[in-house]
Amino acid sequence: MSIAQRLRRIRPRAAGGILAVGVALGTAGMIAPSLAAGSGTSMQMTSMSETLTSSGGRVGTTPGWYDGRTVTFHYSKNFVCKRPPADHSRSGCEAGTDYEAIPARQFDPLYVIVPIGFTPARSTLACPVAGHCIDHPSTIDLSGVFGSATYDNVKLPPHSHIITTTNSAKAEWWDVVVIGVTSHATWDKVVAAKSYAEISRLRNAGAKTVTGNIPTNVFLWFSVS
Repeated sequence: MSIAQRLRRIRPRAAGGILAVGVALGTAGMIAPSLAAGSGTSMQMTSMSETLTSSGGRVGTTPGWYDGRTVTFHYSKNFVCKRPPADHSRSGCEAGTDYEAIPARQFDPLYVIVPIGFTPARSTLACPVAGHCIDHPSTIDLSGVFGSATYDNVKLPPHSHIITTTNSAKAEWWDVVVIGVTSHATWDKVVAAKSYAEISRLRNAGAKTVTGNIPTNVFLWFSVS
């Protein structure tokens, strides 16, 4: 049974384990993590000095999609991830795990859209090379999903980005939310629409080619133009 077939038979919240298989095997166009956070989420801030790890000073830009158009993300701080006690990845970032510490009281979701089981055109990927994207973690710990240290340093898969607000062009923290797409035809629809509204439309129509949200503990800092 293919990965795509298995995805259709599991609940959205359980999709993380199957999605992670593609990354762990290093198959082109396969996937990783996620969790949806509401826009402008407010939570009690946790001390970050001991619970977070950063990327080491990388800044720059990537493209993203917002409300039907392509925008630019301007990264000016390191990513942060709460380091779970069981984490073994070099980045300190973990798939399938909700955040337990936050870098600010206000943040918005960044939807990371990952192709599963196919390789889309490079031009449709904001981050086309596994493990290499500006101010993203290069590795993710999947050992919590599989219960095996074999999966503790998996490369972050190729992906694209969708946001639902520009935060008035002001820089802020964004909580990473991964969504897998298991069909090239569906991927093309998302690329054409360039909006989260299309993801919602597909789900509401009962599409089995878009996964549910899978949690990570990853936060990225950028502004949008």
